[in-house]
Amino acid sequence: MKLTPRQYEPFRVATKISDIAYRLKLPSRWKIHNIFHASLLTPYYEMEKHSLNFLEPPPDLINGEEGWEIEENFRLWTYRQKKQYLI
Repeated sequence: MKLTPRQYEPFRVATKISDIAYRLKLPSRWKIHNIFHASLLTPYYEMEKHSLNFLEPPPDLINGEEGWEIEENFRLWTYRQKKQYLI
């Protein structure tokens, strides 16, 4: 858990619920509640010195769904009845 990202990407604020709660526009594939306390949010600043802050390549659209092409599959295992791949 220590090595998991603390911030994933910048998200747009959909609406301000109150002074301390905001509704964000999250990807539809994320199955989490989209209202967050203001203390959990930080403003996004893109810096010229570092260019883009998130260097993950954009996904390809396959039948209208986001997807990536896998170059190499290193390992497959099952965790809680779900297949997981190390790629």
